[in-house]
Amino acid sequence: MYQKERTDEILKILRNVHYTTVDYLVERIRYSPATIRRDLTLLEKQGLVKRSHGGVEINKESETPFIFRQHSMKSAKSKIAHEAAKLVKDGDVVFLDGSSTVQYVGHFLLEKKDICVVTNNLMLASFLGENGIDIYCAGGKITELPGTASGMLTAHAFSSFKADIMFFSTDGIDENGVITIKPEGYCLHNNAMLKNSKTHVYLCGSDKIGKHSKIVQCDLSEVDYFISDGNLEDKIKNKFSDTVYTTV
Repeated sequence: MYQKERTDEILKILRNVHYTTVDYLVERIRYSPATIRRDLTLLEKQGLVKRSHGGVEINKESETPFIFRQHSMKSAKSKIAHEAAKLVKDGDVVFLDGSSTVQYVGHFLLEKKDICVVTNNLMLASFLGENGIDIYCAGGKITELPGTASGMLTAHAFSSFKADIMFFSTDGIDENGVITIKPEGYCLHNNAMLKNSKTHVYLCGSDKIGKHSKIVQCDLSEVDYFISDGNLEDKIKNKFSDTVYTTV
């Protein structure tokens, strides 16, 4: 088992039990105490766990790891992505952000012809490239494993592209139609593509409706299509009546 597989397994265990001991992880994963401690050191450096004498717990203040967000609400995300992909036309330049929801869109683009995809999701870029899609993957600091870049360098790279359509998702949309996000770096590169894209598509799981985070990304006045498995209140839809709303 590679280290990535072991750390993923450790995080899965901690998501279920919240706190455990090194001895328990050794028994469950069947690797030496020294190996497990090295894995825990890596996870601690990434801010995902907190260690104490002989034990470890999930860091509740950290971002939910991508691997868990990727599999959370999988059915809903797939339906949202399938609907979103219908908006892509042959020949389009498509921007896909690094969110777990938008990653699903990539799997529905394989039948499109002559499209070009711009993304900061290295795993998605690899998948699409292997399937014959023309890919540009923006560089920058890897801020989230298994491989999502963000920050000033990523925003600068995205500013060099003009896209026909962009797909993005964030941490939430509040009761006033304001879209917010936690990581500052994500806000920066999304701003670059909001400026450089003709059509903006916001993908929003029902668990994000009514939620808000610390950084304002935009509001629904900058969104052409809102696609979700949940419903917004009528007062929001009436306020932003130019946006097309789709519930899957």
